Amino acid sequence: MITDICVVGGGSAGLCAAVSAARGGRKVVLIERSDRLGGMGTLARVHTFCGLYHPDVSKPPMLVNEGLPAEIEQKMRERTGVGPVKMGKVYVLPQDPDIFREIADELTVAEKNLQVKYRTSCTSISRMEDGAFVLETSAGRITCRALVDASADAIVADFLGATRLAEKPEKTQSSAFIFSLRNVAPAAGEDAFRMRLALAIVRAVKAGELPETAMGTASRNSAVAGEIYFTTDLKPGGRSDLMATGKAFAEALSEFLREHFTEFASADGPFPAAEPGVRESWRWLGKYVLTEADLIDGREFPDTVAMAAWPIELRETTHGAKFRFFKRAEPSAIPRSCLESAEIEGVFFAGRCISASHEALASVRVMGTCFATGQAAGRLAVEYLRGPKF
Repeated sequence: MITDICVVGGGSAGLCAAVSAARGGRKVVLIERSDRLGGMGTLARVHTFCGLYHPDVSKPPMLVNEGLPAEIEQKMRERTGVGPVKMGKVYVLPQDPDIFREIADELTVAEKNLQVKYRTSCTSISRMEDGAFVLETSAGRITCRALVDASADAIVADFLGATRLAEKPEKTQSSAFIFSLRNVAPAAGEDAFRMRLALAIVRAVKAGELPETAMGTASRNSAVAGEIYFTTDLKPGGRSDLMATGKAFAEALSEFLREHFTEFASADGPFPAAEPGVRESWRWLGKYVLTEADLIDGREFPDTVAMAAWPIELRETTHGAKFRFFKRAEPSAIPRSCLESAEIEGVFFAGRCISASHEALASVRVMGTCFATGQAAGRLAVEYLRGPKF
């Protein structure tokens, strides 16, 4: 198969990269290893879009990135009937993973220039003398002129022998396991109940009734009435280990809730995610490495292609997040040089594998920002193919 652009990974970033490149008039192939698009928003059931809105919560919520981020936000609001909500010092948009999957399918099907290959893994990538990239995949060979890596783990860099960045294991951000319970009494979604629940969990852990894993557990309302999501942080590890630990914990906590709280007496579930929520692994070395100071200080760049609006959310332990907020309640810039390889021409990247420090990644990894960097990477790939070589 011959195409103009190949996008590796169909998560939030890859979805937007592929759609934006197709809308730019180029033939695009998007390969996704699973049976669905949306990445952490569908597979891991991350149930809020973070990073969509302006950091100033003293004002009504305002989108910071136009185009596909705004389009997806509007579609989700229309279908759930739920708008942005204030969560501490930030706005988030509750989202339904099943609806997000539908939206992703509709966006890709609408683009005649775009072909999606599901359940497709990449086994090697090489570059020809004429500059074309050749991808060997489980669905056959794909030849393209530009590549977008939205794999979340920078696998394209690994195949091409490019430099990858990673944090020390002891500082790598924790992973998350998410499950939901349905047919829950409305009171379970109230702030007062969540505080009561948090205290009960702490006591249960100390008494040996729940595992230590429960200490970092948070609950949040779903976009669907009667459903509550639970998220617990786990130490980074392999997928199978994370899934086993997460599912066992989901069963234990669900049983505890049904036994001790009338609000959960008739609850159905647990309904676990299909994948653990990995927050950090490998990243590309770009022409520039975005830093925490760039975001905190609101540094301006002449080549800005997207805006970051989420604070630095560090989860280096399993006991919850530590937030560092921008000095000014304004979005911060992400330059194109963070989305371009420092070593290989014609390769762009988006989402969790962009060129960023460990601390900066803690801001830009959220889905709202991934929509924006994905859109930007797709546009950059189109722009590259308009150059003198092509």
